[in-house]
Amino acid sequence: MRPIHELPPGYREVYHLVLLRPGTALLVNLLALLPLAAALLLMAGWWSVVLRLRGAFPGGPEVPLWLGLIVVLLVVLPLHEGLHGLAIRWAGHRPRYGLLLSKGALYATADNALFPRNVFMVIALAPLVGITLLGMLLMLALPDSLGYYAALAVVLNAGSAIGDLWMVRVVLRYSSAALVRDEADSLRLYLPES
Repeated sequence: MRPIHELPPGYREVYHLVLLRPGTALLVNLLALLPLAAALLLMAGWWSVVLRLRGAFPGGPEVPLWLGLIVVLLVVLPLHEGLHGLAIRWAGHRPRYGLLLSKGALYATADNALFPRNVFMVIALAPLVGITLLGMLLMLALPDSLGYYAALAVVLNAGSAIGDLWMVRVVLRYSSAALVRDEADSLRLYLPES
């Protein structure tokens, strides 16, 4: 894929989305409950399928909940951004990672990169799809005591993907000719002038 670094002639900015504006943190966190609940239902359904496919799988270490949660967070958050980075590389750009301490957000972006709308959607959704599928496979392979944490990782990742889902919802309102510039905590959309 050939990377785009400069806005082609005839394109103009049509929308600027800032996800983490002051005062929207509460709304974003409340909206995160939607994908979290959906993933919880998906994992509960998948767990019943897993039990039918392979039966109970006892054994494995008993991990205290507090420790399991810490490990899940320490694995899922960087993995989420790493999958964005892999998708950015697939799109031909070099990812840059960071942390916005004041907004409590990790990010993966590419400086001066423009992405076709559909490519941007792949980048935005890569962690949600990738971690969900990985978690589902791990639930099949791991003992029940650890499979629980794989399911928990999927659920927590889905909740943390609210920004990605919000951005996809916004870019879907525009034609496939749109170009997207990811600016870590915001995005800009460009369309050809008609």
